[in-house]
Amino acid sequence: MLGKGSRGRGLGDLVKRNKRMKKVIGLCAWLVLFAACQRQDGNRAAIEGEFSDCAGVKIILQEMDTRSIRTVDSIVLDNTGKISFSPVIRELGFWLLKAPSGKILVMLLNAGDQVALKGSLRDFPDNIMLKGPQDAMLLNGFFHATRQNERMVDSLEALLIDRQDSAGYFELTQKIDHSFRQIWERQRSLETDFLDKNPGSLGSLVVLNFAFGMSPVLSPEKDLAYYRQMDSALSIKLPGNKHVMFHHKRVMEFERQMKLRK
Repeated sequence: MLGKGSRGRGLGDLVKRNKRMKKVIGLCAWLVLFAACQRQDGNRAAIEGEFSDCAGVKIILQEMDTRSIRTVDSIVLDNTGKISFSPVIRELGFWLLKAPSGKILVMLLNAGDQVALKGSLRDFPDNIMLKGPQDAMLLNGFFHATRQNERMVDSLEALLIDRQDSAGYFELTQKIDHSFRQIWERQRSLETDFLDKNPGSLGSLVVLNFAFGMSPVLSPEKDLAYYRQMDSALSIKLPGNKHVMFHHKRVMEFERQMKLRK
């Protein structure tokens, strides 16, 4: 049997050991938290921008999922026109900057990517230039070329409205209809050229499904070969990506529906 002195020393040692254990547990918890923060920082992208014509304008950062759009962050610009976002990104995907007009700038981003934006917020996003990863710049170039075609369509529509009560309006509609078809074919060439040159770019899914006006230029009924081509190339390059898997399911459904119709 232990004496009182022995019990006292044993309890004292136990208290000391408990204190040391608490310190060790606290240190371990801090290390786990630090490691988690490090992993999160490693999953971030950097979006920096400097805009003119922007005081008081609110810019919203969103992530485009396969079925929805999620708001992530926002900033109200001051006279400096500078923005800075650092979203956590878990896989390559589509991110949007949305202006008060409702118009958006689409960015293709992955963890660790750095994007620099510069230009005027007037007529956003037409006057915004993007520098960053090659695939992001390719997609941005597609949108710039597309907006040129859209502006031509807008001009023709405005001309029709302006001349609707004028003599020779019927002949004018025929000429403008011919111009519309030319612009449509130009847009189709822009899209197919992008797909032919960049089948392994995730941006090809945006191009493939892009609506020019009220309807997409490419359709699974007429252009299933492109849908299959993108499915094959992207499934090899980006297996497990949610956008790639969603596209794969759509292609399978298109093919199933075609077999049923036959």
